[in-house]
Amino acid sequence: MRLPAHRSPYGLDGPLDGGATALARPYLVAHEQERARQRRRRIALVLAADLGIDLDQHLIGAREVAA
Repeated sequence: MRLPAHRSPYGLDGPLDGGATALARPYLVAHEQERARQRRRRIALVLAADLGIDLDQHLIGAREVAA
């Protein structure tokens, strides 16, 4: 009986397509999402301060707590 041909566990039959593979570090994605959330909050606060909007009235659940 013959043994199967040796194949490296790191080798593939064909080359990888770099355009089809998404390379992203999960901690960078999470960091970018957090920065986007902070940016939205900051813009909302600046607009509220400039336009004189009371943010407590517009937060979900704030009316029950404040009342």
